Amino acid sequence: MRRSVSFALLCVIAFGAVLAHAAPEAGEAKPEEDEWAAFKELSLTHENFDEEIAKHDMSAVFFYAPWCGHCKHAKPEWVKAKVLLEKDNIPLFVVNADEAENRPLAQRVGLTGFPSIFIFRKSAGLDKPTKYEGSRSAEGFASGIRKYAGPASTFLEQAPEDMMSPAREGYDHTHVSVFAFVEKEGSEEAKAFEAAADALRGDGDFFVTANLAIAKEIHDDLSVKPNTLVLHRHFDGEIAKSDKIGTKEEVLSFVDENYAAPFLAFSDMSSAVVSRVYHKDGKFNVFIHADASKKDEIKEWAQTIGSKASEHVGNTVVFDPKGDESRLKGFFGFADSVEVSVGLVDLQNSKKKFVMEESADLEKTLDFITKVVAGEVEPTLKSAPIPATQEESVKVVVGKSFEDVVLGSGRNVLFKIYAPWCGHCKAMAPAFKELADKLEEDEEVIIAKMDGTENEIMDDRFDVRGYPALFFMNSEGKVDSYNGGRTLDDMLKYIEEHKTPVSEDILKSASSAKEL
Repeated sequence: MRRSVSFALLCVIAFGAVLAHAAPEAGEAKPEEDEWAAFKELSLTHENFDEEIAKHDMSAVFFYAPWCGHCKHAKPEWVKAKVLLEKDNIPLFVVNADEAENRPLAQRVGLTGFPSIFIFRKSAGLDKPTKYEGSRSAEGFASGIRKYAGPASTFLEQAPEDMMSPAREGYDHTHVSVFAFVEKEGSEEAKAFEAAADALRGDGDFFVTANLAIAKEIHDDLSVKPNTLVLHRHFDGEIAKSDKIGTKEEVLSFVDENYAAPFLAFSDMSSAVVSRVYHKDGKFNVFIHADASKKDEIKEWAQTIGSKASEHVGNTVVFDPKGDESRLKGFFGFADSVEVSVGLVDLQNSKKKFVMEESADLEKTLDFITKVVAGEVEPTLKSAPIPATQEESVKVVVGKSFEDVVLGSGRNVLFKIYAPWCGHCKAMAPAFKELADKLEEDEEVIIAKMDGTENEIMDDRFDVRGYPALFFMNSEGKVDSYNGGRTLDDMLKYIEEHKTPVSEDILKSASSAKEL
């Protein structure tokens, strides 16, 4: 399964919901040790990890932390999946990545949250594990992991009855079926297709055949010749065809370009779809926000946007209905008064957001895209109102005041980005306030905070991957993530060791402001 990992993707797969996987649930008590007893026989550590993994052609490892609520919910399913996979000779293991001695293992695989599951295959290289991103039920684990065993594609003499309508439980309707029509089994084209299918395991079903009549089983009007690629998209029944199989990379490109439908709702955004929709480097993604009753009407024109403005936007428009569950309203700051809202964002590069202020139709949307590309539209910045006064020693920062209070302060700033619902943020708040009180008279230092759910900043140096996120910017503008202890003494020591001198002009300005 090909993936291109970036924070933009992590943010937009439900606009932040994924972050819950990377932190313990607020207020959740630590499970007792005996709750993890079933894992004991599956446990690996840094001492035996490489030796055990090397014994098997294929295995899967569940990286967890005992405090993680998501791990707690998934662990019994993992134990059941172990039994389901025994007949396939695919062993399952677990690693407590919260143990300091095991953290280097987590770093090796690129752990980004808990739980994280990786599949190790000798055929692909044990140093190149694949991240599992499927269902976390026992059956989901078993079927998802089993996809990585054996050949990635199936050679067909005849078409099986359920080939076009998979009836098995848990089948992802956003997956695709891809067919390579070849001269003969084992041809160069078949080998290239197999190599591509191996990179796409888990994203669909892949078939090779020399029986051209199977094309009629895909669609009555489909005609093919040898060296033809066909993709059937189960989501909407559409079929894409290429008269050339080509190389592995050409097959991958063909699948990526045709994988997602031109109009999708957020509820249709599986991980395989997300990796194609949101990773259009150099292009904008188009999002539409309107009442659910208008979805079908909007689809008629919105599904043509990708083809009409293909030079500037991705192939797929994403729809999210208005309501309490809407993710788009908060992300873009859409106004309820606008009947059909449109937002553009280049998630791979600038991440700047652009919002159409009038209700959209096809003509207005295409015109808006043209103006955004031409630089005629100002980006939208999500921000709470700038506080009229600062009532406490911790300076309150919002999106619109970030440049003045933090970037343009010329001072040393310890900056916290938090969420009101975050238990860890609440736990550290007293020490952070105490730190600000202690340094309130130090004109070289600012202690500041920002509600990350109400505000945003356009500066990649402040890379928020979970709450709370702490950053230290010295007076020279150098920004570092703060990963130290969260006690008063820890933070105070860090500031003293990392702060840099502040200019006399800045100090005089600060003194004058304080006198006022």
